[in-house]
Amino acid sequence: MSKERSSNFELLRLLCIFGILMMHTFGGIDTSVSLLNTEIHVLVNSIFNMGVTCFILISGYFGIRFDFKKLIRLDLMIIFFTVFGTIAVGNFGIKSLIKSCIPVISRYYWFISCYFFLCFLTPFLNQIPEKLSKENFRKLLAILLLLFSVIPTFGFFEIMQDGGKGLVHMVMIYLLGRYLSLYHNRSHNVHRLLSGLLLSIGFIFLADSSLTFLRGKLYTTFCRDCSIFIIFGSVMVLLLFREIHFHSRFINRAAGNVLAIYVLDGTVQTFLLKWIDLKPYAGSWFLVFPAIGYVLAIMVIACLLNEVRKATIGRLEPWIVDVVNRMVMWGANVVRTVAEKLMAYFLA
Repeated sequence: MSKERSSNFELLRLLCIFGILMMHTFGGIDTSVSLLNTEIHVLVNSIFNMGVTCFILISGYFGIRFDFKKLIRLDLMIIFFTVFGTIAVGNFGIKSLIKSCIPVISRYYWFISCYFFLCFLTPFLNQIPEKLSKENFRKLLAILLLLFSVIPTFGFFEIMQDGGKGLVHMVMIYLLGRYLSLYHNRSHNVHRLLSGLLLSIGFIFLADSSLTFLRGKLYTTFCRDCSIFIIFGSVMVLLLFREIHFHSRFINRAAGNVLAIYVLDGTVQTFLLKWIDLKPYAGSWFLVFPAIGYVLAIMVIACLLNEVRKATIGRLEPWIVDVVNRMVMWGANVVRTVAEKLMAYFLA
C-alpha cells in the first residue's frame, strides 16, 4: 500500500503549511481598509485553503499504516510544544495548562485531533477499497461528496456545520486519496491539470470577491474546506506534484517539521509581534510582501526549535514511547478482561 515518497510531495507539504500560515497571518489583519488588500486576502484564501485538504489527500494517496508508537512520539512532540507555548506566553491558568497537557483529546488543534482519530480508523478505512469494486467505491465517494461537499457549497448550509474542519471531512478526503492512488496512478496532462486548478481558483475568487463586495465584509463561502471547488483544486494540485520527480535531503528534512510548524505558529507569532506588527500596513499596497517574509520567518524559527528538541529531549522519546506503550497495552487488557467478565455475568 505504501509508496516511497520523493521530494515532490514533501515540497507540497511545505507549500501547504506556508499557505496555512499565510491565511492565519492575513486573518489577524483588518484588510477592509484597503480594496486591494481585501482582494489579496480573498485570493490568499482561495489558493491556500487547499492546504489542509492536500495534506489529507497525500495521506490517503500513500495510505496510513496504523503505528501506535509513532502516534505516541507525535503526541509527545505536540504536548511538549503546547505546554512550552502555554508557559512561554504567560498563560498559567489551570484550565489552559490541563488542555495543553492533553492537546489531542481537548481538540487544542482541530486538525491534529482529527488526524489522530483518522489514524485509529485507517485499519478499517483501508479495507473499503479492498472490499468494494471500483464502481461501488466511486459511488460511495459520489454520495459522500454530494452530502458533505456539493450541498454545503451550493446550498449555503451543511449537515456537519463545521465548514469541513472535522473528522467526517477528513475520512472523505482520505478515501478520495485512496481512490486516486488505486485508479488514477497514471500520468496526466499537465496543461489540463493546470487549467482545472486555475478554473477552480478563479471561480472561488470571483464568487467570494463578489460576495465580499456586495455585503461589505470578508466572505469565505466558496473557499471553506468542504467546498467542492477546494476539493477539486486540491486534487489537481496533488496530481500536478505527482508529475514532478526530484530528490532533496534538505526539503525532506524540512518537511519533517511541518506539524511542529503548525503547533508552534501561535507561540512564535506571539513573540514576533513584539518586533514585527503588520497591522499598521493594512492599507499599504505592499502588505503581501512583508507578510510572506513574516510567514517564512515563523517557519524557519519553528523548524529550528523542533530540530533543537530532537537533538535534546527528543533523545529520550524512544524510552518514553516504550513505557507509555506498555502502560496503554496493560490498561487495554485490563479493560477488555473486565468488559468480558461483565458481559459474561449479565448475559449468562
